[in-house]
Amino acid sequence: MTENVLGTIAVGALAVCVVDCWFWMLGGRKGKWKRRFVGAAIQTLGLNVLSVMTGMWHWTFTAAIVPEIGSRVMGYGADSTEQKILRRSLFALGSLAVGLFLAYGQGFGPKTLALLACQVVISVVSVILGVKNPLPAAVEEVFLCMTLKYFNYTYIFVNFLG
Repeated sequence: MTENVLGTIAVGALAVCVVDCWFWMLGGRKGKWKRRFVGAAIQTLGLNVLSVMTGMWHWTFTAAIVPEIGSRVMGYGADSTEQKILRRSLFALGSLAVGLFLAYGQGFGPKTLALLACQVVISVVSVILGVKNPLPAAVEEVFLCMTLKYFNYTYIFVNFLG
């Protein structure tokens, strides 16, 4: 597989995430099912299709739908700072669980563990930004989804040998 093909697959992952971000934002306004189920299905289907294209598919990529939905069902809004930190942390852990499923599928090697460590940092940053939220909610939801979910696609390339 050429570098151009791999790069195109990565751009395809970005396109899938953009569609998911739209459903994430729509489900933040009303109709939570859009974020929880439609977005989760789009994200999981994208991971599976693109991992098949690279030859890196593992059954855990399909099973990732469980923590994907679970992370989206958890509410992350609150009134007090302490509640915001707790709820955002639980939400970030739910999103991180998706990364654990994907890392398990790729064997927890040094590269995969490095990606997982990066995902932990991203999760912590999402908590900090969520608590101090410098953006309007609809905008913040799009960037929160993109930040937490696009990184999951890195796992389909980590063990790719060409």
